[in-house]
Amino acid sequence: MKLKPIKVSMLNQFIKKYLSSNSILNNLRVEGEISNIRTSKTGYTYFTLCDESSCINCVCFFTDSISKNGDKVVVEGEISVYEAKGTYQINIRNIERIGMGKILQDLEILKEKLKSQGMFEKSNLLPLYPEHIGIITSKTGAALKDILKTFESVKANLNITIYNALVQGDNSKKNIIDGIKYFNGTGEDVILISRGGGSFEDLNVFNNIIIAEEVFKSNVPIITGIGHETDRTLTDYVADEYCHTPTAAAERIIRGYKDIEIKLESYIYSLKSSTNNYLTLKASDLRASKYILRNYLPLEEIYKLKNELGNYRHLIKDNTNKKLNNLKFQLEILNEKIMSNNYNKQLEKGFSIVSDNEGNIIKNISQVKENCLLNIMFKDFIITAETLSVKEVKNER
Repeated sequence: MKLKPIKVSMLNQFIKKYLSSNSILNNLRVEGEISNIRTSKTGYTYFTLCDESSCINCVCFFTDSISKNGDKVVVEGEISVYEAKGTYQINIRNIERIGMGKILQDLEILKEKLKSQGMFEKSNLLPLYPEHIGIITSKTGAALKDILKTFESVKANLNITIYNALVQGDNSKKNIIDGIKYFNGTGEDVILISRGGGSFEDLNVFNNIIIAEEVFKSNVPIITGIGHETDRTLTDYVADEYCHTPTAAAERIIRGYKDIEIKLESYIYSLKSSTNNYLTLKASDLRASKYILRNYLPLEEIYKLKNELGNYRHLIKDNTNKKLNNLKFQLEILNEKIMSNNYNKQLEKGFSIVSDNEGNIIKNISQVKENCLLNIMFKDFIITAETLSVKEVKNER
């Protein structure tokens, strides 16, 4: 004999009544650490209470303006069921703060450790006009759509490679590390590590020390755009640059191209404005001449004005062409300057860049001492050398 089925709502109502009848579950004191705290438009406060291995949802039917993420607390309340979704939660009557949570404490300790090791001082300059961009993110995430849409907003020939990686969960750490190693071997100009917003637990993989160390070791400049404006992880601190959101990181990468577009628009506006002003002035002169002709009809003046009109037409044409040619010449000079400032082009010619262990480029003899290590960068490799002696060379002309 089959049992008669019941509706989901009836099942949730039954569970809620069953839990509410338990005297122990109606008078709980639970210790944990607050994360993902938020206040709704109705004034209720929601957060997750966690320990090292588990979490539970909590709701305060009042505004808690004191508690914050990372607080270690003891909450008093009762277990209840949110019938609409069939989830259980603690309805909180009182919150007692007892200090900083262990999860946040461990993160702060780790942050101070990396800072003391100088890992927060990494600052490889992002190229002004990157051509090859590597993105480490999930191909199915909303963050990637925002990034690609931002890149499409500039008229540049960008070569974009996407390394599909999990950005939360057990396998995400390996995916992200493998992505960094992959792009360090493909000659990218810049690497963007990104994911959209989420809870503290969702973003916590980016607080992993192994990922932070891999970011620090990267020879390719790394920029991060992880989460929302209020989120900042260890990976953000170690990166060469970090931005509050994926879109902001993409905007930072193409900033050089946008600056050029703004300059071009300014030149075009100036050209159109000066041309229109000149044409307006001459049109006014022409109307005045027509008025004189209608009143006096001096033939000699007519021929004179006709010749002047032809001259003005040629003058406008010549000045316009001259302005356009001058603008084209300026743009070519600007392009040559851009290309000449690209150190990668110099490296391709066989030149090299010498720097000390701290990344400072050697420019004069005062920066070099005997028995110190120097990094010599070529196009495809870097040599670490030790100075045996330092001598000043005087160029004779």
